[in-house]
Amino acid sequence: MAIDHLLEQLLDRLRHDPDLRRQLAQLLFGRELAQLADQLAELASLVRSLAESTQQGFQLLAERLTLVERELATLRRVVGDLAEQQRATTAQIAALTDRMERVEGQIAALTERMERVEEQIAALTERMERVEGQIAALTERMERVEQQQAATTEQIRLLTERMERVEQQQAATTEQIRLLTERMERVEGQIAELVAIVRRHTDDLAQLRGWYLEVKARDRAPAIFGRWMDETRVVTPTELRRMVRALFTREEIGRLMDADIVVTGTIDEHPALPTVWLVVEVSVTVDQSDVRRALERAELLRRVVANVVPVVLGDQVTEGARTLTEEERVVVVRNGHIIGWQEAIERWVTAA
Repeated sequence: MAIDHLLEQLLDRLRHDPDLRRQLAQLLFGRELAQLADQLAELASLVRSLAESTQQGFQLLAERLTLVERELATLRRVVGDLAEQQRATTAQIAALTDRMERVEGQIAALTERMERVEEQIAALTERMERVEGQIAALTERMERVEQQQAATTEQIRLLTERMERVEQQQAATTEQIRLLTERMERVEGQIAELVAIVRRHTDDLAQLRGWYLEVKARDRAPAIFGRWMDETRVVTPTELRRMVRALFTREEIGRLMDADIVVTGTIDEHPALPTVWLVVEVSVTVDQSDVRRALERAELLRRVVANVVPVVLGDQVTEGARTLTEEERVVVVRNGHIIGWQEAIERWVTAA
């Protein structure tokens, strides 16, 4: 009876206290808890119906105990049924108690979850405040950018006007450049003609310089080589031809006659007074080809006479030619000075 009384009070409070039902519904989230609430409502209705039936039964039992003795068996049967129902009710209450404990655990978990949600909401609120501050700063920057954009637009308009003026000036400049290009093409043609003329004159001057140097060397050969030889003289082409015509072919005679100068004399410092023949190649700038020609023509003349020395004479001597003369012991005459005379005599003059 105490349990019935408590259940009646609980159900009565749930029926008459909407705030309690609302709080319980707010705490019970999810489909399962909603179904549990419905089941609890149905259970309350059943308990209430059971309590009313039990009360009516007790009243009828009291009346029937005073009236008829014979209904005792019936009453006992009814009491047995009621006892069985009471045991079933007790079992249901125990089951409900377990479910209520689970519900309380779920409520505690939901409460903790709600606390975490509230903390997250507080954090989100703080972040929103920061975002709002950033939005305000961005709004201010956008206003400044819009102002700068307006100024930039004005500058672009002014630049556009300037570019139009520049394009007009460019068109005029392009026409001037075209005219200047035509004039430059004509000038370049004239310069090319002048270069060709100067090149021809340069070649002519170089040829004249070479002839002059050869004539000068031929005239001064006795004076140049007279410091080392006695009875120094220039061999004429006629004399040279008579010397070799019996032994040389026409081709060989022609190659030897191409020598610029042939000089002969005796070395008076030697007791044997040997006769020496100098085959001289003359060039304004002596290069390796001049040295090789002097060696080749000296080798030809060496087939007829002994003691033939190759000589090169010029104003300038290239580095390659200087190295070759030192290796082959060829005499170099530059600006009247003789270089390598003693080394050449030791190699080419056998009497020495």
